[in-house]
Amino acid sequence: MAMVQTNLLVNGISPVTVGGTGTAIKYFPIAPGASIGVSSTKSGYLYIPGNASANGQRMSIRGSGSFTIGTPGAGVASPAVTVGLYSATFLNGNPGSTATVNATAVLSQQFAAASDVLPPYGFSFLCDIVCESGSGLARIVSGSNEIDGTAGTVTVGLISGLTSINMSSPVPFALLCGVTFSVSDAQASASLFQFDLSL
Repeated sequence: MAMVQTNLLVNGISPVTVGGTGTAIKYFPIAPGASIGVSSTKSGYLYIPGNASANGQRMSIRGSGSFTIGTPGAGVASPAVTVGLYSATFLNGNPGSTATVNATAVLSQQFAAASDVLPPYGFSFLCDIVCESGSGLARIVSGSNEIDGTAGTVTVGLISGLTSINMSSPVPFALLCGVTFSVSDAQASASLFQFDLSL
């Protein structure tokens, strides 16, 4: 039976939230004390287990949340929202170093809506990843995603931007979840209720 190895410390009562103006990717933050109302602007990395503990093993990553596209009836034609899972690497596997976030999503799905008539819209994703030090490559071996009950597509294969991965490093690589709003709206918002990794 798979056991959760690491998670973002969010849940249905204490999610992390992003939103507001801008059309760049908004990465969900860490939750140092979401249950007591402490917020953070630091990205919420889901660290891949290091020291070879996950070398060559199938890792399952789950995430779920919801979003609202912003001001209803703002006159914007079909604003789009993209939810994605992204990978990041650290210099020499040291999580204290500056992260390099890969611009190409591990998986993503876009939702287009004419107006925010039934907020919020739910999303979820699940993917299984395998990486081993011999090849240094990470790959998706299966997955699924959906927004508002509509299934997306997950491509099985190598994960772009992850090469020369050493699974014996303290942190071989990390994953983070982000949302992109195609229209800048101060009322746009997204919440992440689950983000974890099981072995």
